[in-house]
Amino acid sequence: MSTLRRLCLPVVLASVLTGCLPYSQNQGEYELRPTETLRDDCGLLEQFEGNLQLNLQISGRVVRADFGVENMQLIGYFLEDDEAFTADGSVANVSTTVDGTNECLLDQVRVHLDATTLCSTEFSGQLRLAYDARNNPGCTCELWFRFDGVQGNTRCEGNP
Repeated sequence: MSTLRRLCLPVVLASVLTGCLPYSQNQGEYELRPTETLRDDCGLLEQFEGNLQLNLQISGRVVRADFGVENMQLIGYFLEDDEAFTADGSVANVSTTVDGTNECLLDQVRVHLDATTLCSTEFSGQLRLAYDARNNPGCTCELWFRFDGVQGNTRCEGNP
């Protein structure tokens, strides 16, 4: 194999693996605005109001997002040939309050997000958040909701 091929091969592989696909979703800070609550075992949605921000970073097909709840980082990707993306994250050994009064030491907090780009400053989707506490069933609960993610109060044309 020639020297030129050996030097070019890693560059070509890196560009294929990271992807050079253009996505119209802007990077940056988004507010997640709940539109429908599907499940809320412990009243978590009310507890998280004001912390439902997502700081989105996009690199090729890879999506990273700093999530305002429990200072979690979500990692995911854009689906192939689509403007939809998915991301997951978790943190362990979290101390928090459930139902406003129940102090809990959680084994794990898990988040899964599915979203679809509506325009460069807005996406919609569904988020699932789970509190896992093996030794305290009163602290185990889930929150599922649909949302609109809006950047800088700039919704797509035609969306109220």
